[in-house]
Amino acid sequence: MGEIVIEETDFPWLRGRFIAGPAFAAFEPLFARSGALADAEDWEGFEGVYGEITKALSLVSPSGPVAEFLLHIQDGHSWFRWSDEPFDDGDDDSDHVVNDSRTPLNNGVDPGLPIMTWERFWQLIEVLGGDTGIETCQDLEEGCARLTKLLSCEPVSQIIGFGERLSEALYRLDQEQFGTLPIFGAVLPDGSPFPQSSDHFLYTRAAVVAAGRDAYEGVFYDPERFAPFTARQCEQLLYVHEEAFEQVTGTEWDRLTRYDHESCSNKDGWPELRG
Repeated sequence: MGEIVIEETDFPWLRGRFIAGPAFAAFEPLFARSGALADAEDWEGFEGVYGEITKALSLVSPSGPVAEFLLHIQDGHSWFRWSDEPFDDGDDDSDHVVNDSRTPLNNGVDPGLPIMTWERFWQLIEVLGGDTGIETCQDLEEGCARLTKLLSCEPVSQIIGFGERLSEALYRLDQEQFGTLPIFGAVLPDGSPFPQSSDHFLYTRAAVVAAGRDAYEGVFYDPERFAPFTARQCEQLLYVHEEAFEQVTGTEWDRLTRYDHESCSNKDGWPELRG
């Protein structure tokens, strides 16, 4: 169909001049449509059109065909990214719901809302190393960098789906029984417990999620298990999907997730906030 002469590397993207062959005429409309849909951030439509491209074409490197690729061609220019291993689309359709928290949630999915299964979400979180892998800031920073890199190999809809699941997981932890716990091991000058601020509570909830599925589920059955996490901060986890989204699309994350993860947003978790 054509040849790409690479002129620039901007990880994870390679960019260059596209030299079209005779067969390109048949695929040029598909690339034009996929580009327009990406510009419009219609990711569901984009993946449908792009699926037609990947069914018919392969990307061949000097060492042979690659397993997966994301390719854009426009006006004689091309930019693409590729992987030696197949992208994981999260084929497990099972959904895992943790809600032993007296917090009623609507578990339905809005039509067209990108979603990731809970199973896949927790598989990705395991990259952080679990409860023992986030003991230091350096461990956490390195773990989030690994998670961002892995997430950037997912389809755009799955990156968005990860952001949705993360916000939902944080939302479910947004409860008075957790947010009113003092910071573990810290006291005020007068010796009284040191309360969590709104930001601290958010970063603490992120630390619970980062610790993995077992730790996350455990706090709902035994709220005292939440207490040690108040001494941890995991703000970096809040941005991994945003960074992956920017790497893949070249645009900044500007979406509002279905669940608001900011502290005290879950009014069912804070009875006195109910209006």
